[in-house]
Amino acid sequence: MKASVLLLLLFATQVSFGQKWPMQNDANFDPAVSNPAFDEGEEPKILFDAGHHNFLVTEGFIKPFEALSKADGYNPVIDSAQFTPAYLDQFDIIMIMTALPFEFTTKLEVTDEIAFTADEINSLYAWVNNGGSLLVFTEHAPFDQAINPLLKKFRLESTVGYVVDSMNYDNRGHSGWIVYSEENGLLNTNHPIVKGRNSSTRVSNLTTYGGSALKGEGYENVLQLSPSAQITKHTTGVGPRGSGTSQCLVGTVGNGKVVALGDSNGFSSMLFKIKDSEISAGLNDSGYDWKQMARNVLYWLSQ
Repeated sequence: MKASVLLLLLFATQVSFGQKWPMQNDANFDPAVSNPAFDEGEEPKILFDAGHHNFLVTEGFIKPFEALSKADGYNPVIDSAQFTPAYLDQFDIIMIMTALPFEFTTKLEVTDEIAFTADEINSLYAWVNNGGSLLVFTEHAPFDQAINPLLKKFRLESTVGYVVDSMNYDNRGHSGWIVYSEENGLLNTNHPIVKGRNSSTRVSNLTTYGGSALKGEGYENVLQLSPSAQITKHTTGVGPRGSGTSQCLVGTVGNGKVVALGDSNGFSSMLFKIKDSEISAGLNDSGYDWKQMARNVLYWLSQ
């Protein structure tokens, strides 16, 4: 099976790779950083939401990013409580990744199920409006459908389906692995998240590994989709629905901040085994700057 086909099917099927999934964390990923963003005793506290069937979190695929955030001076906490005002007030950053209203692989499409209650969404919005920072990921179907009610509260919306770009894609061969670089002009080099704190923390080259497109009023476009990008039907048979201009939108809501990404794989560190070879995706992908991008996102959210 080609790598491109495997990654398309990854989030639609349950395949065996040693155990439950066709991928594993890269044991050789080094989370160490030089010049951490925060010293001991100053650590901003991050909630990694695990209370909404967030399989990348509950299945342990978040561990490399958790280790990276600790190395960079943050205090990540994995917890599964419902969002209430008092609960959210414990944290500086809330991260929501691969949320669903049901266990992943048990269903292919979100219909009338609810991933987040109206009270949770309202509590989260009020928390951000009062100065909190939200890092939220959509994905391809069914995750895009599940997160849309929450996104819409923040004037954001995800397409439903799968975004591809036949002109700007990773040279490993799949049009869903969209490349954003200084060279092709799709990376917003003027935004502080891309600029970094100095020249050594600048981001110049990223790829997404499949996902959805975003649109949002009043947000700055950090990963801009090109005119050749298209929304296609996902392998679940859902979509295409909607339109988007971006795979990373960044902005403010009241006194708070929001970073929304259309693909979550950049914040993982995965190996996909295909016959006798392995493909890296995310923080461990040496061809791209996801390790620095993840650090820059957290730093911007924590200022």
